[in-house]
Amino acid sequence: MKFSHALLALDLSPSSEDLVHGMADLKEIGIKKVTLLTVVTKDYPNGKEKFDRSADESKLSDYKDILKKNGLQAEWALKVEKGAYAPTEILESMHKIGADLLVIGNKGHTLLADMLLGSVASEVIHRADVPLLLLRISDKPGKGEVSICKNVSRHILLPIDFSEAADQAMQAFQQKELRDASVTVLNVQTMPKEGEPEKLQERVDYLKRIGVREVQSETRHGNIWIEITEFADKKDASMILMGSQGKGYAEDVFIGSNSLRVARHTSKPLMLIPAHT
Repeated sequence: MKFSHALLALDLSPSSEDLVHGMADLKEIGIKKVTLLTVVTKDYPNGKEKFDRSADESKLSDYKDILKKNGLQAEWALKVEKGAYAPTEILESMHKIGADLLVIGNKGHTLLADMLLGSVASEVIHRADVPLLLLRISDKPGKGEVSICKNVSRHILLPIDFSEAADQAMQAFQQKELRDASVTVLNVQTMPKEGEPEKLQERVDYLKRIGVREVQSETRHGNIWIEITEFADKKDASMILMGSQGKGYAEDVFIGSNSLRVARHTSKPLMLIPAHT
């Protein structure tokens, strides 16, 4: 699992410029090329054939120039499909162009965000079979003046529940640039279980064995998504990296239900790795 080509899905709202400027900081995790994608699916009074693409095309072209000035290869695509389903269009485009990281904006826990996560982002999370990076964007965009993912690999929080999905997330550290990070492996338990310390140490040892620069582990007890988001804030994590689906125990759904809750509540960049990529 390696990242070099990111697909950035944009709605061309004012926050889009913040996302575009943030792509330069993803060079530190190995991103060399960014393809910008905007999908227009809503109806227009005069029908799709009358839709004026020029304004959107001009904006995407300007964003492409920003990426190139920041040292990235760049392309853009505008898909106008009346009645199409945006999550499907995004994921199909991802496979068609051969990108290996999907990047979308996340407005967090607001009424607007609930609508966004319900209609687009949550569907992408559930359907994605590719690595996904969610970046928090503001309701008051700064037009690229403040990076939304600066030093993203400085301190990576890796929540883990010993499931296949959680172990798959560790494969992201095959990316050489991520191995330069300080990594905290976090196990959150709703109640103590036998053998957990040994399993946690096995994951720490694995990360050290493949060359991760610095690895430590923590165990917390309580509500899983709350512990993850609060730990990320208190310990100043630069990114949360976790699996996007899976169960550690039959009675304790961990990643499948909690990744969306973390997405809604965290202010940190969140990378989700699907169980099967």
